[in-house]
Amino acid sequence: MKKPALLFALKCSVIIYFAACSSIDKLSVSDSISHQLVSRTAWKVNCYDKASSDNTCIFEGYTFNFDASGKVVAAKNGKTIEGNWLEDNISKKITLHFNGANAELMQLNNYWDISNISEAGITFEKETDKSSEKLYITSL
Repeated sequence: MKKPALLFALKCSVIIYFAACSSIDKLSVSDSISHQLVSRTAWKVNCYDKASSDNTCIFEGYTFNFDASGKVVAAKNGKTIEGNWLEDNISKKITLHFNGANAELMQLNNYWDISNISEAGITFEKETDKSSEKLYITSL
């Protein structure tokens, strides 16, 4: 009597194990933006909505370069400002952080949800108690 129950439990365990492993592999490979960010030469902000207001003009003229070591460089009019970025591909988030020297770029400092990845660009969103923000970047 115990053998069928044990065999059933063993089969269920194997099925759950393979289902869990395949889901983790799928998440980490297919939803990762690291390769896309690093492989493109430069990025620009095409849309920055804050509290349902278009603030894209704040980032007019900026280009962003991401490298594999986690450094992001924002350039405008020959001036560069360094920051850091980090992707958490399990929770589908990216963290951006620019130092306090530039008030415009500090608006990007936060944990952003990765909401859409396409060949055209990447869309990030964040929700707070006070407002929602949306950031859409495209490669140059």
